[in-house]
Amino acid sequence: MARGVAERVVGAIGAIALGTIVLAGEPASSQWQAPLDLAKAVTIKSDHVVVNPDELKAAGVDPGAFTPPKRVKGSSPSYPDSAARDNAQGTVLLECLITEAGAVQRCRVTRSVHPAADREAIKAIQRWKYEPARVMAQPRSIVAEFRMIFRLE
Repeated sequence: MARGVAERVVGAIGAIALGTIVLAGEPASSQWQAPLDLAKAVTIKSDHVVVNPDELKAAGVDPGAFTPPKRVKGSSPSYPDSAARDNAQGTVLLECLITEAGAVQRCRVTRSVHPAADREAIKAIQRWKYEPARVMAQPRSIVAEFRMIFRLE
């Protein structure tokens, strides 16, 4: 398959697929696995990871074959001065990609508290490092929900 054609096919399929894509005639080593969208199944709040087995099943993942990601590095965000001045408090919800290497990327705020708090939550989470999620003992990139609480004391 010509490279330009393969790229168009992967681009068209990759936008909707959540599994393995193997191009005809390509060696198995060039397989591409899209991240598993487990935002409804995996919720991360600081060091705590909550996994909903029913949502895993709904996403096509056997709960018995799934190992959630585990944070190995990272610290809490600082409370932005502008958010404190505005008395902004609450929980920022984000959906972020945890890669097979354990890096956190491509965060998207799904519930905002304050623009400055949202930015600080993203900045802190993207510095975190994880042991990646595993499906059948193989590292997998996943999209997970993150909850970052901002509370004035």
